Amino acid sequence: MFSGGFKRSSRFGLIGVIVVMILVAVIGLTMGSNDPNPKLALGLIFGVLAVFFVILFALQRSDLERVAGENVKGSERAVAEGGQAIENPMTMSEPELWTAMAIRPIDSEALKARSQMWDSGRRSQKLGMVVTLLIFLTVPPIYIFESFVPLLIGGPLIVLAAIYGSIRALAPGGDLDSGYDQVGTAMAPLGLEVTERPKVSIETRDAVTGRVGPKIHGALVLDGERHGHPVSVRLGGESKTGASEVTVRSGAPEFKAKARDGRVRPAEGAPTAIADVLASVPNSTRWKKVSVEGGPEGIVITRKGGEQSDWMADLWLAERLASGLTAGV
Repeated sequence: MFSGGFKRSSRFGLIGVIVVMILVAVIGLTMGSNDPNPKLALGLIFGVLAVFFVILFALQRSDLERVAGENVKGSERAVAEGGQAIENPMTMSEPELWTAMAIRPIDSEALKARSQMWDSGRRSQKLGMVVTLLIFLTVPPIYIFESFVPLLIGGPLIVLAAIYGSIRALAPGGDLDSGYDQVGTAMAPLGLEVTERPKVSIETRDAVTGRVGPKIHGALVLDGERHGHPVSVRLGGESKTGASEVTVRSGAPEFKAKARDGRVRPAEGAPTAIADVLASVPNSTRWKKVSVEGGPEGIVITRKGGEQSDWMADLWLAERLASGLTAGV
């Protein structure tokens, strides 16, 4: 449910890979091309890779702690200040919007759950560091000392670390289940609870190479009642990372609307009440990839991708449309 804020490490990763490739090519061409036993060149190449990963992990850790700290402090500050009226959800931070959207008192358990959501990310990052360290303690010595003994020792340790991480994350009551429990606790002040969880399985990702890895099936679904209407929020799904679907089950005439030029614009023939509400919605490029449909089953807002708080902005918009229809009756 949280994303963004990792631009520094992401940029370093993208640029760093290119720099590392160039350095490795230069070292290989200038020092190792005519040497039958280029141990110095191999040592320098592994050294370049080690420096890259050390800096990358340090930046990732720094970004994670910064984003987590800002989110937790922002939540505590927003709760202390009290929920503010929402004039433009796209200019509000995620903690501010979460607080403003609450329909029930925000207790310490909800704040604690928001803080604990970052713990699984910290543990995953630590495991990645351990596995990378084991690889560097295993692979370079094989080439430098021309011995497979490091592989016999390090190989099983790498496999055990990977298995341990998978079990800790995917086993019943593990990081994944705990994370969804924390989401339910954090969303309780908004009148929502987790009613459906994605299932993760280890499957063959590439039939040719036999590569296996985790695959997510299904979506995270939140249901509840807000302002007298049943509400459903569907986050993610099959090959839909960042996608969402918000439904407010309030009877509505059939209409459609779609984001264009920073605004959600109604299609021809939309009710006047819908057009008036959409005309009052602040302009923002973050409405991009949003489409709205209304009908007897309610108002549905579908987003093909967005930032961490965008689904809450979609919920705000759906409830505003439902309220506008009721006022227009």
